[in-house]
Amino acid sequence: MKTPLALRIDPTVLAAARECARQDNRTLTNFIETALRQRIAEMTPDHPARGHLGAELARELPRDL
Repeated sequence: MKTPLALRIDPTVLAAARECARQDNRTLTNFIETALRQRIAEMTPDHPARGHLGAELARELPRDL
């Protein structure tokens, strides 16, 4: 089960994230979760989050957040 999360984010960053999500045809939540999983996989190769992405997908995701 996923856990709801409230966070504060700069309006400019939020607008950019919404636009990126729209361009990828994703929800904002899915875009943010995917970006977080990618970053976690990059920083901690043995972390379980990497298993949800796969090594190939992690390399293909956009890195320009």
